[in-house]
Amino acid sequence: MKLYRTDLEAGLKNKLIVLAPESLRLNRVTKKIKCELSNEKSSSSFRVYGKIDTTINVSCDRCLKDYQNDLSSKLNIILTHNEEIIKEMSSDVIRFKNSDDFIDISNILRDIILLDEPIKKLCNNDCKGLCSNCGLNLNEKDCDCKKFESNQSLKELENLIN
Repeated sequence: MKLYRTDLEAGLKNKLIVLAPESLRLNRVTKKIKCELSNEKSSSSFRVYGKIDTTINVSCDRCLKDYQNDLSSKLNIILTHNEEIIKEMSSDVIRFKNSDDFIDISNILRDIILLDEPIKKLCNNDCKGLCSNCGLNLNEKDCDCKKFESNQSLKELENLIN
């Protein structure tokens, strides 16, 4: 996605930009990516901020069932040619020379979406997972497997917990 200097100079105010998932190389994104962007201008930089909304297809870590998860991410970057600001080594600061007519922020948007994926993916908080013996999805029905009897050598450890 390209941001043009002329648009940044004029000012973006809640500008809605809709992107196809393929444009950011995101295979698991199932819906269009909606970016609502605004910007502020200073003497040597542009601050671009807003939100990114999309839906990704993920597998539950407990039962392996596929489900869709809505993501809402925040974007807050500074585009500048000021060397002092750039030297701060902040990941939110991007070099944008005065001679540049546009900047492509596709990789930044992609990284933000990927970083906002949940670490623990659960189809719901009460997911029972799979039976460790037969592999049946315990959310759909109960299995007839015998419950695991703890090993006698671990009894002492269980007593410490209780």
